[in-house]
Amino acid sequence: MKRYAVKNDYIAPNKVISILNYDIKTKQFTIDIPEEAALNELPYIISSLKKRGFQKIGPEWSMIWVRSRIVPNTRQNIGQILRANKMRRYDEYELLLKNQGRCCQDEYYLEEIE
Repeated sequence: MKRYAVKNDYIAPNKVISILNYDIKTKQFTIDIPEEAALNELPYIISSLKKRGFQKIGPEWSMIWVRSRIVPNTRQNIGQILRANKMRRYDEYELLLKNQGRCCQDEYYLEEIE
């Protein structure tokens, strides 16, 4: 199991906002939301689930959040993007890590938890 702290230094400096887990065997993501995480600190998808009482987000919603952070496999120039990232095939996990989970829509990023 790989674990990554979701952070945003603009909203909550030096704070783990949530934890993204990746099970290497099943290739599935899950997200843990700390009790102390405030709704306004969390990414929208995660905050809306916390608002509904979730502390642990299952694979389906976790994958939706991951896919919102990476280039979709339907992108017209996906071959060029994969070559630029030295990738032979499309892999959500690998793409997510290439940019530390960053996307152009917000300031959230991932930091591996040892």
